[in-house]
Parts: sequence; structure tokens; C-alpha cells
Amino acid sequence: MDEVTFEELYAALEEKARKLEQGNLPLEESLKLYEQGAALVDRLRTILEKAELRVRTLQDRLEDDGVDLREAEAEYDDD
Repeated sequence: MDEVTFEELYAALEEKARKLEQGNLPLEESLKLYEQGAALVDRLRTILEKAELRVRTLQDRLEDDGVDLREAEAEYDDD
């Protein structure tokens, strides 16, 4: 079973928000959409936290190898 991507989850959240913003739903349906949206936010936050940890791990590994990404970036900023 394929895992749902960040982009798919975000699109689902946007769709739920769009429906809620219309304001023409019965209260129970609005509450259900809100709860589903909150669950999506939790999943998205978890994905982002994992991505941030991966980036930090890579940065730490590069720094341990003596690579400074800021220096490399500065070399390409000369327009």
C-alpha cells in the first residue's frame, strides 16, 4: 500500500478548509470536516518534523566532514 504524500494530504486539507469557508454546511458536517482537518494537520506536522530531522542530520554530517554549506552557497551568489 502506497503511503500518502505530503502534497496529497495538504490538498485534502485545503479542500476541507474550502468547504468549511463556504459556511453553508450543517453543524455536524462542519464539525466532522474540522476534526478531519485537525487530523490532517497532525499528520502534516509529523511529516515536516521528520523532514526537518533528516535535513539537520545531513547538515550535521556535512559539518562533521568539514563542509560548510553557507560558504558553498556564497560562491554561487555572485550575479
